[in-house]
Amino acid sequence: MESIFFGLDGLCPTQDGAIAELMPWNAPAAGLKLAREKVEPLGDGAFAVTRTILNEGAAPATFRDELRVRDLFAATHYLIPCVNYDGNGFGGEENVYNGRSMGAVKMPTGLSHEGQPWVFPYERTGVPSCTLTENETTGLAVFAANDTSASLVSSCSLRRDGDGRLEHVIVRPVVEAPYTYENKGVFGPRFESAITLAPGESFTAKSFVCVCTPKWRNFAAVAMMEHALRLLRPSLEPCMDDDEAYALGTRYIRSLFCLADDGKTWLLATNRKQRMFGDQHAARITREEMRERMKWEYWTDIATFNNGFELGFTGQNFLNARLLAAKALREGDASLLEKCIGVFDAFLATQKPNGLLFPRWNWNFDGGSPDRATDVCNLGWGAAEAVRMARLLRAHGIDKPELVEFARRLCDFFVEHWSPEHGFGKSWSLDGRPVSTGGSIGGFLVPALVELYEETEDRKYLDGALRAEDFYFTRDLDRFECTAGAIDCQCIDKETSYPFIWSELALHRITGGAQHLERAEKAAWYFVSWMFFFDTVVEPETDFARYGYHTTGGTSVSIEHQVIDPWGGILAPELLELADLIGNDAFRAIARLMWANSLQGITRKLGDFIHETQRPIGSQNEAFFQARYNKYRPDVEPGYYNDLLVSWPSSYRVWTVERLRERGLRMR
Repeated sequence: MESIFFGLDGLCPTQDGAIAELMPWNAPAAGLKLAREKVEPLGDGAFAVTRTILNEGAAPATFRDELRVRDLFAATHYLIPCVNYDGNGFGGEENVYNGRSMGAVKMPTGLSHEGQPWVFPYERTGVPSCTLTENETTGLAVFAANDTSASLVSSCSLRRDGDGRLEHVIVRPVVEAPYTYENKGVFGPRFESAITLAPGESFTAKSFVCVCTPKWRNFAAVAMMEHALRLLRPSLEPCMDDDEAYALGTRYIRSLFCLADDGKTWLLATNRKQRMFGDQHAARITREEMRERMKWEYWTDIATFNNGFELGFTGQNFLNARLLAAKALREGDASLLEKCIGVFDAFLATQKPNGLLFPRWNWNFDGGSPDRATDVCNLGWGAAEAVRMARLLRAHGIDKPELVEFARRLCDFFVEHWSPEHGFGKSWSLDGRPVSTGGSIGGFLVPALVELYEETEDRKYLDGALRAEDFYFTRDLDRFECTAGAIDCQCIDKETSYPFIWSELALHRITGGAQHLERAEKAAWYFVSWMFFFDTVVEPETDFARYGYHTTGGTSVSIEHQVIDPWGGILAPELLELADLIGNDAFRAIARLMWANSLQGITRKLGDFIHETQRPIGSQNEAFFQARYNKYRPDVEPGYYNDLLVSWPSSYRVWTVERLRERGLRMR
């Protein structure tokens, strides 16, 4: 069979004017025949390629098939969604979390490793087995269809040929090579599976090829995602209405109130977890040791073990306290309101004269390591929430100017320590020295600057926000990259882009500048590149099958943590606003998918057991392990939950419902 050529306006008779070439099929085993290869134009630069392979031999044939599409342009940028952002070049710095060095974490980088191409399974990529290449004028994406499991169950690879062109490869069925990235910084054994056809049997699979002109430089992924919405048709409806989501969320958050070691300070625990979680998370035990511990309830009991009472990030003490305060004010619950205000007062009392404070309240009193640092993610959340809490209380006749003063002192520190090279940096010593400077994490301070400007009308905070947005977009987001916003990683990630979306929409409302709307759209599409547009195929004994979990609408965490979390639910109000402002209903559909995904796995009533355990009502595990990546099981298999019941999914859901209610909107 001869090559087939793809162009923007359809199939091309020759290579002239074409963007990509479907390479001729090579028989992978004796007796196999290409019975049919149908290439169908679908419009707008999309094509379906349906291939049928027949075993016409006299013996069974075991094989793997490769569909190969070659660039006919010089690519300057590439993407494998959720897995490889132009080589994953960011990283390599020392990774410090909770005051402990994690070292420089090993993760998949580049197109190959030890001379062999990286091959990633469809369970890791938000668009199945998707690879994308582009330059300023041209983009090409290739991905698997989800019409049948034969089409879907696959892997992908990008390989550079002898002419320097990139070749997109879909391998069927699943291969992970040369290693399986099975844990943070851990490369496990290669994984392979194969197709076996008896004599006379055939195998049929569909793939998609999409060519485009990039919307912006480095943003050919926009067209790819729009094609994925149309061709994969992701669908997931919310399993509960907004009021139930709010009630369950506030119930779980409230259940996390506990007394600190001083016996008098009420704070909000970060999570409930198994007693052995810390050893699992830090990889201090082997998988065999984990298997043995799981036999004993001492290790598997779920409780509030070793909580650090965190300001923002995963603990969200300020956000949780404000959300519960709003509920208390509506319901006249004076006792709850007192506890919520006390959370703010406890952290305010630890602020240093220069405005900084430790992100974990107990670090101020436990005599820990002098090398501990504070971070911009926690402090950005904290300052923004302090202003919002002051505003909430004032609306109910309670004046707490010290909340705004807390935010002002904190923001003043970062405005005064702005670096044209590093922005706001990542982490700082309490005496004001930079500890780690890399990453886009400074974006978490911008909402605080915006909130403080709207509260005080002091122009320096607006100017600081505008300067930061210019810096982080020019350096990072315009390259389709955000980094190091999750404090426990030093890599390209997803959640760092959220504050940029929120801030750019707010700056658009304040200034009316069209550039802010465009930047909000850019940051939103970057975030969406981490979303799953399909459901993976799961085995019947897995948690996903047992509890009915759908990967659609979930968002992968980061390059280091290739698992799904419910983070995307927080984005629904911003995506709906963006859809209205620019007239793109794709964002409306995506908002609904992300919201629906974030409602799965929540314990709704007594008698709802997960892992044979009664979880607290309203709780939800932090992560859903859709690929062969898992810290928390003896066996590395796809389709399982963990048992870390963090507070932030509830926080984000409750805040989302509140923001939707303010606009008169409901998801269900």
